[in-house]
Amino acid sequence: MNHSHPNPITDLTQYRRSFGDIPEPMSPAATLFIVSGDSGMRQALCRMSESMGIPYTAYATAEAFLAGFDPTLPGCLLLDIHAPQMGGLRLQQYLQHQDSWLPLLFVSRGATVPEAAQAIQGGAVDFIIRPLECIELLKARIEACLAQVRQNQITQHKEAEITARLARLTRREWEIMEGMIAGKLSKQMALEWNVSIKTVESHRARVMKKLQVGNYTELINLVLSQQEKTREVTPIRGRVPLE
Repeated sequence: MNHSHPNPITDLTQYRRSFGDIPEPMSPAATLFIVSGDSGMRQALCRMSESMGIPYTAYATAEAFLAGFDPTLPGCLLLDIHAPQMGGLRLQQYLQHQDSWLPLLFVSRGATVPEAAQAIQGGAVDFIIRPLECIELLKARIEACLAQVRQNQITQHKEAEITARLARLTRREWEIMEGMIAGKLSKQMALEWNVSIKTVESHRARVMKKLQVGNYTELINLVLSQQEKTREVTPIRGRVPLE
């Protein structure tokens, strides 16, 4: 039986949906990293973290934070834009250059409008100016940070799982997968590679099994997910073993 799609896929938008078969990761609880040269603000944020039942670590400088920072651990950064030495904006830029997934929330006093705008444009969850008249607002922003942490964990886990699945394919299986995505019939691929239709069907079955997808739509979604991550699938092919 020839499993095929009637037409080549030129627009993958219709296949955008998440994988239900990839379980959510079991990860340690997220930590609040507090960075401020203002001892009063550090203490206040530490007390608030305790009241929320959230693990935290406090630092007086950005350099001290970086010295103990483990990018593999989940967390959220509460950062004073006027932190001593490096400063909040430079720390934000440094983390960006390191491709950090760490959500960042600025909590500061006396910041200028351009500074706040730069922080938000740089990807900060929010910028809250002291004094804090509404502590509940800050708590809500922290909860938003932690929700983003959890989503980042899920996204990273799924990306790693998808990459691992694609890496299982042999070179010929990868070519078969590309043919399937292009809408080629098994007969077409058999003629192209001078093999039997039965051989192509066998490869197709192994592709579906190795990628753990049950139908054509799931296959397209898996490949799309990888394309969105890397913008191209080709580099992965160079890492798969030859058949």
